[in-house]
Amino acid sequence: MVLALFKRLLGRRPKMPRDQITRIPRAVRKATEPQVAAIQAALDEIAALPGLADIALNKRAPKGFYAAAARLVAAYDAYVEAVAKHMNLGTAARPGTPEGFRCCYEQPVGVSGVEALLIYRTIRPWRDFAEVAKRLAELGEAQFKEIQQRHTGKDPEKIAMTDAAVEEGRLAFARRGDLCPLLDPQTHRCRAWEARPNACRMHFVVSDPSGSDPREPGFDKVVARNIRLPVRQQVALMQIEKRMMLGVAPFLNAGLLQMLQFCEGQTIPEVGETPPRFAPDGQPAPKANRNNPAAKKFQKERAREQRRAGHKKK
Repeated sequence: MVLALFKRLLGRRPKMPRDQITRIPRAVRKATEPQVAAIQAALDEIAALPGLADIALNKRAPKGFYAAAARLVAAYDAYVEAVAKHMNLGTAARPGTPEGFRCCYEQPVGVSGVEALLIYRTIRPWRDFAEVAKRLAELGEAQFKEIQQRHTGKDPEKIAMTDAAVEEGRLAFARRGDLCPLLDPQTHRCRAWEARPNACRMHFVVSDPSGSDPREPGFDKVVARNIRLPVRQQVALMQIEKRMMLGVAPFLNAGLLQMLQFCEGQTIPEVGETPPRFAPDGQPAPKANRNNPAAKKFQKERAREQRRAGHKKK
């Protein structure tokens, strides 16, 4: 037992390319202060929205939430691109692109509650959402089993994120060779590119991207640069997530599935927003064709004309 404890504390833990720490040079941090300020402004905007804690109760986001979340994403993108330019990462492969799609085998990636809400809002209207959701469920369950098998605690349902079983289970799951369900397998492009997780936005592979497939022998030799949110902004995002009280799983597959279960297959609209309609099969309901002769408004008009004609005959 003591030896196992020492191994856990001092032994070499398995790491994946997205786990690599990239230290941003001081000069680059100084040069990107405007971008960091924009990120903080977007976070402050979200934090100031009334009713953040009511999302779990009302199944509605505060008015303006998604626009503010989109501004946060845009500000983070600007920061990543600015840092990448200063660090000469322009030719590095990135997840969700044909050049870096093998990074999408390294999944599921981590997500925050804000990210999960934005991604779910993006993918719920997809025509093939039912198939995507089924795949999310399969992969989420498979990943949890990989972690559970390596957990040595008394309660298999309570596993801390810092537990070695989580890192080992993530790596074992990645080596299954399952692509992220949000990637188009034909074009090798992310279908949710504008709303993709921060863990994908931050990731640049500077070594041969073919080694990014976890099944490749050189996977542990992949060299990556990960431009994470600055620490202060990471803390601010965590505080927002706590206030939302959604308890979203920290991984993409399980987190999106939780969103689906939470809103019972519907969407999570903003307060005052008319939610989209879905047909019984779960697909978006077709928009009414107002020019269709069988439309209700034309039926009403014909009924009125028939009544008028009947009155004239009398």
